[in-house]
Amino acid sequence: MKVAITDDHRVVREGLRYMLSDAPGVDVVGEAESGEELLAIVGSEPVDVVLLDVRMPGMSGLDVLEALTKAAPQVRVLMLSMHDQPAYVRRAIELGAAGYVLKSAGRDELLTALQVAAEGGTYLPAELMEPLVATMAGRTRPSGKLSPREHQVLQLVADGYENKQIAAELELSEATVKTYLRGVFDRLEVSSRAEAVAVGLRLGLIE
Repeated sequence: MKVAITDDHRVVREGLRYMLSDAPGVDVVGEAESGEELLAIVGSEPVDVVLLDVRMPGMSGLDVLEALTKAAPQVRVLMLSMHDQPAYVRRAIELGAAGYVLKSAGRDELLTALQVAAEGGTYLPAELMEPLVATMAGRTRPSGKLSPREHQVLQLVADGYENKQIAAELELSEATVKTYLRGVFDRLEVSSRAEAVAVGLRLGLIE
């Protein structure tokens, strides 16, 4: 099984490589710190399974997953994340991911997930299954409880403002705007600006 690892944190990549270094039948053929680097690796050599971080600068993990599904549908993709929000998991599966593994997982679970993915199955840890099923069945809904500042940021996103413009409008740094935007994503259980606006409109949070 030829595996490529993608995470913007070097320590995570090295940790994953170490965990897989003596695993029978597993060959780590490449490491990437960005989606663009991963796409170049997949385009230049055979890869069976990709371990892909959900949140990265530039192309997000979900953006990369969507691109891979179109460009290299034979490659199986396991999403890696610290976040267990059902919205992330659901969107990843909808886009064709072969599974979702939390970064808190141990070596045995990681190897199991890789094997399931390589054999054409879908791996989801038990702790993600129930909330995912509940969300897909419509039994849970995002609360929509945003802080006043998060509400301002979401409204400006809906008005078409980019992060730099939001920062200028609210007299904040761009880094602070990104922090508030991540808070909006988490509270609304979404993974993109477009989804945040759609959910915000549905919940009556923005005009």
